[in-house]
Amino acid sequence: MIRAWMTKAATAAAALAAGAVFAVASPAQPAVAFFSGGLFLDAVPQSPATLVASGAAVDVPVEVTCNATFADLYVEVTERVGSGVASGAAYVPVGCTGSHQRVLVRVNASSARAFSKGTAVATATIFGCGPSICGQDSTSATITIKR
Repeated sequence: MIRAWMTKAATAAAALAAGAVFAVASPAQPAVAFFSGGLFLDAVPQSPATLVASGAAVDVPVEVTCNATFADLYVEVTERVGSGVASGAAYVPVGCTGSHQRVLVRVNASSARAFSKGTAVATATIFGCGPSICGQDSTSATITIKR
């Protein structure tokens, strides 16, 4: 009985060690990208974003990689401004090329406050479909907003 337990423990330890080696030795992949059944979707907000019309909107660059037949990109921005919060969201279609592309998304302030120069949190969510599968990916990042 003790010998069987030791064999199971040794097997489990070997499996854990092999998994750790595989995780360290494997090539890096996008941390949050959706990949399944030949469909690849990845959208990451980038800095700097640029103020538009004295903060009525902000242009946010988003690095997009996708191979979907069709895809839509949704971007949300939230920024602390003084004692309040400026926020907004935008939704745009994306033409997937299968390689990296930069999409500039204009996000209008929808709160009582305008965006200002500083830092904000931006979330990019991409939804797309291939011939037989649909999926989505969402990535948040702290971005810098400049004039």
